[in-house]
This record gives sequence, structure tokens and C-alpha cells, in this order.
Amino acid sequence: MNPSKHKLVALFAIHSAMLSACKTTSSYTNPDNQLKMELVARYTSGQFGEGAAEVLAYDKQRQSLYVVNGAAKAIDIIPLSKMPTTKLSLPYTGSNLASQRLELPISISTATQQDIALGSPNSLAIHDNTLAVAVENKNKQKQGVVLFYSLSGGQPALSKAVSVGALPDMVTFSHDGSKVLVANEGEPSKDYKQDPEGSVSIIMTAPRIANEAITLGFTAFNSQRDNLMATGVKFACPQTTTVAQDLEPEYITISPDDSTAFVSLQENNAMAVVDLQSFSIKSVKGLGYKDWNQYSIDVSNKDGINLSRYENLYGLYQPDSLASYQVNGKTYILSANEGDAREYIYEATEAECKAAGHKYDDEDGCISYTEEFRAKKLSIKSPSIIDSYYQKDGIGRLKVTNVLGDEDGDGLYEKLYSFGARSFSIWSPDAELVYDSGDEFDRILLEHHGDNFNNNESENKGDNRSDDKGSEPEAITVGQINGRPYAFIGLERQGGIMAYDIGQPHAPKFSGYTINRNFDLEFEIDDDTSPVSLSGDYTKVGDLAPEGLTFIDAETSPNGQPLLAVANEVSGSVSIYQLSAP
Repeated sequence: MNPSKHKLVALFAIHSAMLSACKTTSSYTNPDNQLKMELVARYTSGQFGEGAAEVLAYDKQRQSLYVVNGAAKAIDIIPLSKMPTTKLSLPYTGSNLASQRLELPISISTATQQDIALGSPNSLAIHDNTLAVAVENKNKQKQGVVLFYSLSGGQPALSKAVSVGALPDMVTFSHDGSKVLVANEGEPSKDYKQDPEGSVSIIMTAPRIANEAITLGFTAFNSQRDNLMATGVKFACPQTTTVAQDLEPEYITISPDDSTAFVSLQENNAMAVVDLQSFSIKSVKGLGYKDWNQYSIDVSNKDGINLSRYENLYGLYQPDSLASYQVNGKTYILSANEGDAREYIYEATEAECKAAGHKYDDEDGCISYTEEFRAKKLSIKSPSIIDSYYQKDGIGRLKVTNVLGDEDGDGLYEKLYSFGARSFSIWSPDAELVYDSGDEFDRILLEHHGDNFNNNESENKGDNRSDDKGSEPEAITVGQINGRPYAFIGLERQGGIMAYDIGQPHAPKFSGYTINRNFDLEFEIDDDTSPVSLSGDYTKVGDLAPEGLTFIDAETSPNGQPLLAVANEVSGSVSIYQLSAP
């Protein structure tokens, strides 16, 4: 056995001892500052695995939730005026809320385009009497739109449509309601023949909704690839792709004073800063890398549950959702560090695939581009990061990027970089890391769920996601309870919600964890098939894959208590938790 093997074995042994102690002494599940999160209401769409509950927003004037239903390509409106205050008696199957359906148009004309064929809605936002819905073009690589609805009448009334960039993935209002911002992801087509540029659109909404958007692109950064990479920005793309094409805005949060927008560039492991006074992109900054020699990680779904530390293994933060808040006049940005690889696969015969210069795989199909590989597939420089003893079932199972780690360009990898950080973070406005939750999520989940640790959202199978991105923190929001700020983080794969007291940005405190999922049932929801393949007790399992969160403060809450509303994408359900702080 070589020295690196001895080191890994020692780490596993040390970790096993730590886990044994953890199970009897940890207070993760009952912290002194426990925030009570009680499920009081639930809505079920009856659709599964099709994004039937993705993003939601609260209309405080009419006390209703508006929810993106991607399966129906519509918006579900859920009245909350009769919100209960007592615990839901049947949490996994109960449904004490009903909905009304807002059908979206299948085509629309704007001031700059005629007869745009519309695809799915991706996001929505509400300010006072206006609803904004971001809808992609039926051809995702073409310009999408934002649909504006007036909510002042009895029913939402379409008032205007404004063209924005390709694949508008997220929309939000400024705090004063004077403008709408849109993150246009600009994803390439599956065969990579079309690759639009990512962008951020700004639509002025006061004193009236503008006919055209101001769309900010990243062409000014095309000559700065090397400098951006030096800060930790990741580029995974064919060699002919420009920086502007490869930067893909995912989510936007706006500073409390409305002066600055912060945009997550998830696939790029970066954040863009937008000046809302000059309407310009001030900077693009990489978020750096998480050192997994400082924290424990389970890297395999084949060797049981093993939280261990590894030298030369790093995580890309790659946040999905962002939120922002202020403490003592200073702005901080929070991120849910989900992770995401760039991989594009399409249907073609083997001959067609090879003629296009792409790689054909018997299981996946024609791969036009991918950066995702299992670590054992990469050529590792000696002394080995991956010892042969662990290649089959250990760290060799971990999915990593092939565009980072070969530092001297000799085709051999000195370091490995995995997708996502399995945590939430707090950043300064300059994208400097203030706090990261480290491996705390995994330790809490292991204590709480045991063998059901790192489950998938489509079936009950413990340890299933350890070789991917773990529990996948996807959604994040912030709310004030009794004068204290709290962060809520939704775990897409595991299904639960983490809560943290963030009153001290440099030292947040874990404040509670809740989940509404039955791990004792057998089920499977396969949305890779069309129609979705459903089997087992999928209607009884509870809430799966929290995709969107919204906080409702006590002052505007329909029952006078602070609430957290959760859109669960795979179960097609909305769950509402009543919150009370100690």
C-alpha cells in the first residue's frame, strides 16, 4: 500500500470515530436557538415530475400566492385568506388549499417583435398591482419576453409584453418597483449549433411600463478571459465560444437601496455586479474554490456513507439562488451553492453524430459538449490524487470538471474540481467570501436521516447523490422574525429546508431543519420520459424538490404569523410553514 493510500485509510478511520461520537453528542437537530417551522397548509397540483410548482411570489394586497406551473405552461393562483394556524393533520397527502388557473398566451407581439411563439414560463415577481412573468421563446435560443399583468381588477389582465434576452430564467422587481430585472441565461442548443449570449435586461416600470428593455451583455469582457479565469471564473465550452456567449446569468438579487444588482453566473462559478444608476455591468468576479481538505465530503454512492477530507480536491460554489440583506448598514449577499455542469446531449444516429464531430454514447446519445467526467476517467499526475484502491468505489466515482486541474497543461491533473459546495455562503458586495456553512449541511442531514442521507428527489434511495452534488442547496430567501434576520435554504435533492440566524454575517447560527417527506415508501418519478413515468406510492410521499421559496412577514401574512411558502417541483406541491422564533 502506497503512502497516499495509507493517508486516505487513516482519514476514513478517523472519520468513522467522529461519526460515532456525533450520533450521541451532537445537538444539530435540537439547537438552543431552534426556529419552529410547522406545516399548516399545502396545495397539490396533481402533476408530478414536470415542474408543476417551480417559482412562487406572494401578492400581499390580495393575500394570494402566484406559482409557476411549468407542466401546464400557466400560473396557479392560490388564495390564502383562510390560512389555518394549526398543524396540517396529513402532512404527506393533505391538501387544504385550492387554486385558480391563469392561462398564458401561446404567442405574443411586443413593440419590437411580432407573433413570438412562447414556450414555458420560468419565473414571476409581484410588486403592488403588477405581476411580471418571464417566458422563454418556443425556440429557447431566441429572445424571450416578460408579460405584465394588472392585478387591480377582479382577474389578472395582460397589459403589456416586452422583449428581453434569450431564455429569461429569473425576473425580479427593484424594491421601489421602478424597474424589473431579468436574468437571461442564453443557453446553447443541445447540438451546440446555436449559442446566444447571456444578458441582463432592465425594464423601467415607473411612471409606466416601458415598451423596450435595456439589455446589458458581456461583450466588453470578451478580451478578458484569462483575467477572469485567474479570479476563479470557469469557462467550459468549445474553443470558438466567446466569453459573452459562455457567461450565463441564473439569478438576481438587488441591494436594499436599489443601487446595485448581483447576478449569479452559476455554470461559471461567478457573480456579476450591475450598476443600476448607470445601467452597466461593473464587474464579473469568480467566487473561488472550496478546499475539501478543510471540510468533510461524501464523494461516492458505492462505498456506504463516508464523510472524509481529501487533499487536492476542490468544490466550485456555483450558486443558483441569491438573496441580500443589510446588517449595520452593510449589504451582504447569500448564495445557495447548488453546482451545475455544462453538458449538451441530443438525439441522433451514430453516423449523424460522428459526422457532426460529436461523441456518440450508446446510453446517452449524441454528446455535443460535456465537461462532466467521473474522476477515475481523468489522467492523474503521480503522486496520485486517486489511488487505484479507491477508483472503483471511492473518490473515483465523484463527478468533476475536466476544464480545471491540469495546471501545467501536460494532460495530467494535479487537482480535482467538483460541482457545487454543498452549503450556503455569505459574500461581500465585492464577491469576497464572508462565511460558508462548510460541511454542516451534510452532518445535520446524516444525523437526521441516517441511511437516507444524500437521497434523490425522484425515488427513495439513500447515498444516491453523494457522487454528484449531494443534497444540492438550490433555493434561498431571507426574512425577519422578531427583529432577527433568518436565511432559509431549500435542498433540491434531499427535500428539506435549513434555517439559520444570520444576525452576525461572519458567524450565522443553525436554527432548525424541517422536511415533509416519507422515506419509508417505494416510488419512482422519471421525468426523463414523455409522458412522465410514475410508479409506487408517489402520491403519498410528501414534498419533493424545493425549487422556490418566499417569506411572508407577519405584518402582511393572512393569519398574522410569519410564513415560509415552498414550491416543490417534482411533487407539484406547495407547502406553507408557520414560523416562530424562540
